[in-house]
Amino acid sequence: MRKHIIYLVTALLFLSGCESSQDMFKRQQALNVEQNEMLAEEQGVRCEMMSRTGSNRKTKVCRTIEQIKKDEEVAQNTLKRLRKPEITRDN
Repeated sequence: MRKHIIYLVTALLFLSGCESSQDMFKRQQALNVEQNEMLAEEQGVRCEMMSRTGSNRKTKVCRTIEQIKKDEEVAQNTLKRLRKPEITRDN
């Protein structure tokens, strides 16, 4: 009977130790996320949820401000090129 009590106490101590280590891991993970967000803000990185064409599933996309400006410029140039009337010649 005494062995069963010792096993029970040992198991309870083991399980409580596992639970506390998971809490520490979750806190550390949350801290890392906050640090990454602060670093991103300092470096000028912006993150947003975007979905690909033809998909409803959104993913997180992070880009620097320079990348965002360059993408906007490329998109504007593409629109200008597509709107420009083309001259076709009959051969």
